[in-house]
Amino acid sequence: MLLISLSKDKFYHKKLALLLRIILCLSIAQTVRAEADTGNHPNVRARIGLEKIVNLANGEWPPYHSQSLEHFGIASQIITEAFLLEGIQVKYHFLPWKRGMVMAKDGKLDGTAVWRHKRDFEKNFFFSDTIIKSQAVFFHLKSFDFDWDRFTELKSLNIGGTIGYGYNDDYTKAEKSQQYHISRSNSDEVNFKMLLAGYIDVFPITTEVGYFILKKHFSSAERQLITHHPKSLTPENERSLHLLLTKANTENLEVLKRFNRGLAKLKQQDRVNQIIREFMKDSQL
Repeated sequence: MLLISLSKDKFYHKKLALLLRIILCLSIAQTVRAEADTGNHPNVRARIGLEKIVNLANGEWPPYHSQSLEHFGIASQIITEAFLLEGIQVKYHFLPWKRGMVMAKDGKLDGTAVWRHKRDFEKNFFFSDTIIKSQAVFFHLKSFDFDWDRFTELKSLNIGGTIGYGYNDDYTKAEKSQQYHISRSNSDEVNFKMLLAGYIDVFPITTEVGYFILKKHFSSAERQLITHHPKSLTPENERSLHLLLTKANTENLEVLKRFNRGLAKLKQQDRVNQIIREFMKDSQL
């Protein structure tokens, strides 16, 4: 009887020890998971080699930026991966573009992305090397035989536009002159509908943005009816898109150097073009 009792006690203690080990392992796993989800715990950063967090203002400009897109869009993914190669983590704050710019300028955030180069920004921001280039072009129906070289050649056409957008000086002057048939709609999506319905002949939009909207909101049959003219409305010196880091943070000059190094590595690996292709697949671009 004593042997049986001792055997039972030994078996019981083994089971108890095993149970305690399982509970401990689950507790550790849960803690690690919680830290990884936040991405901000110093132990997690140390484990994956990240020594710094950069807080950037972001906004809605799909496919370049969007809170609803995987990796937050083309430009966001490029920025994240470039920083990651230099051991820096990015945390995005999705805000209206103007508010994000102000918060970055005032040093409440480290920077904002992406923007075209403007002299007005140089006082408050460091500009990165070119992340990607983009340009606005005229979209039109394939059935419409369209070619142009000078804006003055477009006087006979019905030209669309989106409220609140600027395109180039020629477009602005033409609109103010009232010698052109220019009408603006509430969104780019509405302009594509106007194009398909024949209410407008052409309208300008950034190439990747245009094809992304077509892919997302229009049927394959409708997309097959539309193309774009290769001539750019965007001046050559305004086609580059950049990360802006605030001069309010004195460390940002060094941070920018590290970002540019990471970006150069991505370009050498053709990773930037690969990211663009992944986002734009099946979009006719």
